[in-house]
Amino acid sequence: MAATVALFLILTVAGVIMLWPSGGARETPEDLRGLVGGSSQLVDATIERAGRGPCPDLTGAGASQGTCDQIDVVLDDASGSNARLHLDTLVDPTGPLLKAGDKVRLAPTTNIAGQATYYVADFQRSAPIGWIAFLTAAVVVAVARWRGLAALVGLALSYLVIVKFTLPSLLDGHSPVAVALTTGAALVIVLLYLAHGVSARTTAALLGTLASMALAGAFGALAIDLARITGLGSDEDVMLKAFAGQLSLPGLVLASVIIGSLGLINDMTITQAAAVWEVAGAAPHASLRHLYGSGMRVGRDHIASSVYTLVLAYAGAALPTLLLFTLADRSSTDLAATDLIGAEIVRTAAGTIGLVASVPLTTAIAALAAPRRRPPPSPKSPPTGTDTADTARGGYLDADTQPLNRHR
Repeated sequence: MAATVALFLILTVAGVIMLWPSGGARETPEDLRGLVGGSSQLVDATIERAGRGPCPDLTGAGASQGTCDQIDVVLDDASGSNARLHLDTLVDPTGPLLKAGDKVRLAPTTNIAGQATYYVADFQRSAPIGWIAFLTAAVVVAVARWRGLAALVGLALSYLVIVKFTLPSLLDGHSPVAVALTTGAALVIVLLYLAHGVSARTTAALLGTLASMALAGAFGALAIDLARITGLGSDEDVMLKAFAGQLSLPGLVLASVIIGSLGLINDMTITQAAAVWEVAGAAPHASLRHLYGSGMRVGRDHIASSVYTLVLAYAGAALPTLLLFTLADRSSTDLAATDLIGAEIVRTAAGTIGLVASVPLTTAIAALAAPRRRPPPSPKSPPTGTDTADTARGGYLDADTQPLNRHR
């Protein structure tokens, strides 16, 4: 197992070196900047007063320009008369309802008369999100202690790997499948040993995870090709095609399959390895067949719950889209045949294949690696002072080779 892990580690390091992003400055198109959240020069402000009324006539034509959000704001980083602004913005039916006291972020723009002004681009969320993350981390550490802390460190490392390696490498035009496989292998090798320690049990789970991840990727590639998934099912996909034409969108769907199913597969393999190890500890003389059978009985129950967990996770992520299709009165057959929902079905199917395959794979590896002892030789006749029935029931022997379940 150590040799196999070393081989995977060498291949992963080679993949990281070959696929490492160039690191050059990447120019952001202004059109794209506006579509994904406005200008990068955002200004923090607090709303003092908010209301709605007729828009001011900025053209001098004397005609109403519609209904505007009329708000007074105080800039957080300004002082004096420059700190207060009055903003008139056309009402956006899809926008949030603003009220006094809201912490917002303003983006620069120009009004009809060509004057520089601002509009409300978003809410300030840094502080509440920071407190939410802190509370979550505190609960994890309080319950799981050092293992919880190791898991949080692994979570931070995962974020850094995806932000610093995966996303820039994809934008450099590298193969999404190669980038996803390298990312997944790097994450599971580091995270499993970090969270669960270096041991034969963790290594068995690691090998099961890597094999299942590769199987999910292979099945996903076949399914994407058979279903003719284009990867152009959402507005975000169309934007990527327009602004990052070097990306393979079907490959990006397959990359999302590999990375998206990795966490649940990892959970399954850790559970299976732990179950086999517990059986081996409770019955040190158990045969290989007994260990495998016991582990599979645990795994089948776990599969039943994990499959619909995966389906519900994808359904929850696509819930707004499903609601739109429902409003459009599309049938279930038509809905499943769309590129967007078809991609989700492929993700679910490929993740399920990897998930289900991880149980027998990891159970077999763990059964082979778990410590076992040979059963003691059966005596031809029971020792003096013992009950033959007790011996037939298979009482375990102590250091003096006497049955522990003595005749009363």
